[in-house]
Amino acid sequence: MSTAPGNDIVIRLDTIDQLFNAPDINPFSDEEVDVLGEPALLRAVRRLQAHRIRHWEGVKLTLELPPDQITPDLETRTQEALSRYCAAKIEDNRLQIRLSRVRSLIGLGMVTVISIIAIGLAYLLFNSLFAGASDTVKGIVAASVSVFVWVILWDPMESLLFNWVEPRLENNILRKLQGVDIVIRPKSSPSEARSHGA
Repeated sequence: MSTAPGNDIVIRLDTIDQLFNAPDINPFSDEEVDVLGEPALLRAVRRLQAHRIRHWEGVKLTLELPPDQITPDLETRTQEALSRYCAAKIEDNRLQIRLSRVRSLIGLGMVTVISIIAIGLAYLLFNSLFAGASDTVKGIVAASVSVFVWVILWDPMESLLFNWVEPRLENNILRKLQGVDIVIRPKSSPSEARSHGA
């Protein structure tokens, strides 16, 4: 995938289904989708997340295919397929965000209860078993309890705070892609594509 002058998105494919389906990994190929064995659209979305297009007006998704793969109605059918895929993936990402939040909140609630119990037990130990212990022993026990509480709280807190970011960013790109025009043209040779920055 490359971004051509005017921010057009150019993707080279051997077959149109490589836009959505991963081909077999083939490091001997000249095509990026074959080398990595990833769906071309997934790769394009990742690239667009890393190199943001600021102005989407007039941006086109150009698919380069072998001439014998191109049919008169392929652009229309691909446009419809892309729209359906983006809509389904956006909804799937929304569900993923929602489920992640629910699981994180449940996990956070459970580890909070465990943390309170651990702190309560430590408090009881300080006032009974370790009442006459040295400050060093008390410090070690307090530090151990603090580390334990921090460790079990970290994962659900991290999930709650950050797990929504990647699917939300992906949805932003997918919404933009739903509105771009698709152009399908014959694929140039790999050497010609490299000379044009593809």
